[in-house]
Amino acid sequence: MNFIKFKEIVKELPYFETKELRVILGDKFTDTMLINLKNWVNKGYLIMFRKGLYAIADTLEEVDAMILATKIYSPSYISMETALSFYGIIPEAVFTMTSITTRKTKNFKTPVGNFSYQKIKKESFGGFETRTKNKISYNLALPEKALVDFFYLNKNIMDGSYKQFEAYRFNSDFNFDAKKLLSFASIFHNKKVSLLTNKFVKYYVTI
Repeated sequence: MNFIKFKEIVKELPYFETKELRVILGDKFTDTMLINLKNWVNKGYLIMFRKGLYAIADTLEEVDAMILATKIYSPSYISMETALSFYGIIPEAVFTMTSITTRKTKNFKTPVGNFSYQKIKKESFGGFETRTKNKISYNLALPEKALVDFFYLNKNIMDGSYKQFEAYRFNSDFNFDAKKLLSFASIFHNKKVSLLTNKFVKYYVTI
């Protein structure tokens, strides 16, 4: 199969995995196809985000980074600064897509952007919803979970003072749910996370 024919077959897919190609191509998926994929990557026809995950090079503008984040490394959900920025809780533009995972911490550099995955314990993994965009699903932390994840992974440099919270420029007008914040904090079983969350509730949440 030449690249022009292959491109026509996958034209509706913003990205695709090897396992999807096996289903789409059926008997036509052979060892030769695996060699073709490698050659097309080397020639710049395909972009490989990680082993087994590809996109057509000239359609990268159609790839949504938030959707791709869940696909690159799973299980995972978008959280931390990326989710906080998405919800308008922090004002800064975020240039690295940050997600939470139960696997080891890992980073990926791709033509679509940089992706960072931070590890937490399995019992603390959750507090996200699965959204759909362009018929493709991705996982995004709830606002309160994104904030508590941020506290957990920055607990060694945070002291819970109003001055420090103010430096992060958290949006005090955001309608935080205190019960959700405290509930998400409790699943970490960490005194520092509980302290930071309670301090945040004191400064920012009207109960």
